[in-house]
Amino acid sequence: MDRRNFLKVSAASVAAMSVAGAIDVQAKAKKESKNAPKAGSKGDDEYSIVILGDTHWDMGPDAPYHVGYSDPNPTREKNHWREIARNGEMWSGRCPRMVKAAGEAASEDTKMFLHMGDMIQGDTGSLQQHKDMLDGAVNYLKGLLGEKPFVSVVGNHDIRMKDENVGAAAYKEYMTERMSQELGQKIEKTTFSFWVGRDAYIVIDFVRPDDEEVERLFKETEGARYTFVVIHCPVLPYDNVKYYNWIYHCRKEPDQSKRHHFRELFAKRGVIVLCGHSHTTEHADWWGDGGRITQMTMSSVWRKDDLAQYRVVSEGAEHYGEVRECLKAQKGETVTAEEKALFDEYRPGLKIYNMSDACGYYKLKVSDYGVMVDFYGGDEKQPGKTFILR
Repeated sequence: MDRRNFLKVSAASVAAMSVAGAIDVQAKAKKESKNAPKAGSKGDDEYSIVILGDTHWDMGPDAPYHVGYSDPNPTREKNHWREIARNGEMWSGRCPRMVKAAGEAASEDTKMFLHMGDMIQGDTGSLQQHKDMLDGAVNYLKGLLGEKPFVSVVGNHDIRMKDENVGAAAYKEYMTERMSQELGQKIEKTTFSFWVGRDAYIVIDFVRPDDEEVERLFKETEGARYTFVVIHCPVLPYDNVKYYNWIYHCRKEPDQSKRHHFRELFAKRGVIVLCGHSHTTEHADWWGDGGRITQMTMSSVWRKDDLAQYRVVSEGAEHYGEVRECLKAQKGETVTAEEKALFDEYRPGLKIYNMSDACGYYKLKVSDYGVMVDFYGGDEKQPGKTFILR
């Protein structure tokens, strides 16, 4: 494929897809839930949530959190220290301005701040250092955002250290208690749910999936107006060489029956997936398995100034998977049959697909009329792009 065509922005196709998304507001999304709290005011039906994607909060290589850190793989450890240096640089200037702008974007109808995971870099030296880093990140972010509730989902970096079992234990111990305080309800697991008016938010730990809990939460939230799945990794594959299979129940699982089962569960509920991980801004709308999955991927990794500008890297279902192909071709490689099959599986059901390398913060707006997300590049005060999800 010609790379210029692959990178070309089509304004007409964006407009057409946005209209299609706006028209289709599923009738079941308007139902009152038997389980949900009754809406006490108009604000429960029309509200906003300010969202941060991955942040990789860190203080750089000299931070106390990394004392004693090492990795048995020298190449991997070298890459981790490179990331730590990158994070220290962006958190010394750009990122605090971005988070402050996100806090100022909160309005009277804003219910909370939501984080897509990889809140911290990780790569810590001990369980206590890991808990200290989590505590430092939450307090730092809240200090810039404001006093509204702050909720986060676990990402792979949020548990990353030499022994990830220790990292996972540290995360669960600290974050379940902190999320209980933020939400005003008892949170005991890293997979949990909460309500905003008649809408269900199901927060899923993709690193250590709790399938029984996910099934239970879906049953418990039947009849919700909208069901939002908050998860760090995408549910629909990310068009990338290295992380294309980092989707729910895919990576390291030769038996794909669980992936298909939960994809069907999500689709039949018509979920809206809010996710991160890929350090991109993406909007995808997939129809299949008797339903629909709408996915919004968000990034706040402001590692370079120009990433505050929204620019399309790939657009249109027919181009889904071609970024991976182009990148591999540049290295003289070809896609494997496994990679091709995964994207071929999803491409026919895509009604909307666009991907940008832009990063910043986001504002989710929810009402009976639909769901949309405003993207704010970097620390901009005006949205640079609006995505119509429903």
